[in-house]
Amino acid sequence: MFDFDPIASCGATSTSLATVVGADAPYGTTAMALNIPLRYLGWPRITLAAALWLLLTMTSGCATGRLDVPRVPSRAIVNVERTTLGRAFAEQAAPYPGMSGFQVLASGHAAFVARAALADATERTLDLQYYSVGDDLTTDLLLLRIIAAAERGVRVRILLDDINARTRSFARRAIAAHSAIQVRLFNPFFSGGTSSLVRLSEFVLDGARLNRRMHNKLWVADNVAAVVGSRNLGDEYFDANAASNFADVDLLGAGPIVKELSHAFDAYWNSAAAIPMEAFTERPDAAEGEQVRQSLRMRAANCHGLAPCDWLAQDSLLDALRSATVQLSWGRAQLTYDQPDQEKRGVASGIEHGSIDDREGGSRTAAELLMMSPYFVPSEDGMRHLAEMRERGVRVAVLTNSLASTDSPAAHAGYARHRMALLRNGVELFEMRPRPDVQHRLPHRWGRASAASFHAKVIVQDRMRALVGSLNQDPRSRLHNTEAWITVDSVELAGELAALFDEGADPHHAFEVARREAGGEAALEWRAEEGGEIVTHDVEPMTDFGLRVWRGILGVLLPEHML
Repeated sequence: MFDFDPIASCGATSTSLATVVGADAPYGTTAMALNIPLRYLGWPRITLAAALWLLLTMTSGCATGRLDVPRVPSRAIVNVERTTLGRAFAEQAAPYPGMSGFQVLASGHAAFVARAALADATERTLDLQYYSVGDDLTTDLLLLRIIAAAERGVRVRILLDDINARTRSFARRAIAAHSAIQVRLFNPFFSGGTSSLVRLSEFVLDGARLNRRMHNKLWVADNVAAVVGSRNLGDEYFDANAASNFADVDLLGAGPIVKELSHAFDAYWNSAAAIPMEAFTERPDAAEGEQVRQSLRMRAANCHGLAPCDWLAQDSLLDALRSATVQLSWGRAQLTYDQPDQEKRGVASGIEHGSIDDREGGSRTAAELLMMSPYFVPSEDGMRHLAEMRERGVRVAVLTNSLASTDSPAAHAGYARHRMALLRNGVELFEMRPRPDVQHRLPHRWGRASAASFHAKVIVQDRMRALVGSLNQDPRSRLHNTEAWITVDSVELAGELAALFDEGADPHHAFEVARREAGGEAALEWRAEEGGEIVTHDVEPMTDFGLRVWRGILGVLLPEHML
């Protein structure tokens, strides 16, 4: 599926057409964000894009991509019992043969500290796989710990999707900082560099390939312990952005599931789509490496009083990891992931295709299905599946973004098309409010409860079985992106995640969407608690007319498969 040509690779320019429509939306420019296939553009626009690409590559300082760089295959270590983490978790897992242990990381604080602690505890290998990385404080603090691990002799492998141009900056700093740090880019742009305009042109010319992105998120230490879920790397994912943050959920895992996660990472790392960073830039010299290290150390030294630095100074998770005292919920677990070169049309992925194992003879949902997804755009099969569940008496409830909280009006336009039909079928809909009611400010386990947007991808089945991963319930996750998710049979874990759902759907934190009759026609209304009373809105609350019009335009223009 991936057949790379040695197209010219251009350096950075100041050109920017960035019109980002969502943290999970894979495109940094408007046309990319709308996922416009080649056939929709027409030959005049294709010709124009080709001419634009040629002009920009001639004027922006280009270097030929070197695709002959060494790509030595590598694998996760197997003798994990020789590491401190290996011994500690073997002792903790002894009473639970064949089971894996998990801790829910619901707050950004906990998720950030877990990654830092695993980097500090690892002794032999550290593997990272991410869709997006930031250029901010938390990313720098984590990179500093990654470098420290490399300096201790740890092999570091970092696999990044190349959809965001800023990824290249992180990747270069990482390989500059230490020779033991290897970085590969998944399905990279070959002519884009960091110029949004040139990247857009290449996308128009090679959209069939570039439309497929690696959406997985993974952090593995010594093939023993891992953080897996839906958080990317960046301040907004760790509740450390002053303006806005994402409400999200990860799992800290140990036991047999980590071997499966490492096996999946190896499949991606050794795939034809994973190209070493050295194909796009010469290996930085020692002076640049020292400059990177000094800059990171200075930033860490000068950030006292800021939340991420305070968290690291006060946290005791590293000691708990080494002493086998981390609190875990144990259960049977299974990893499901898309292959890096897999054609996804027709493949089991999404609600209606069995990711919740809702089938006769399997783990058929008996009473309740709770779904958390920031972008909820079910297919026709998905709608039929949910309707069938309701017909047999299953409670189906969905927590997703409101128009006021979403970071992707395009995805919300797709969701809005289905709300009335979902409610008619008896599905309960809850939409996150972008900030808490000022008169309540209830504590929230997702952090400060000030998240501007919802980002968690969780399914809970009968409060006995849980699914956590990178998979959104939308066409992009079903048809285009690579995804990974873990299914865990554990009443304790499922109960904790169900409690998060209940808390997120509480009228203090979410709008409940309902149908009402107005003049003989059905209409929508939104209910929430404000000032100690339930208040009903007949237009989407906390939004202005312009946003509602823009969402409506996107809903008319965009075919569903493009969302």
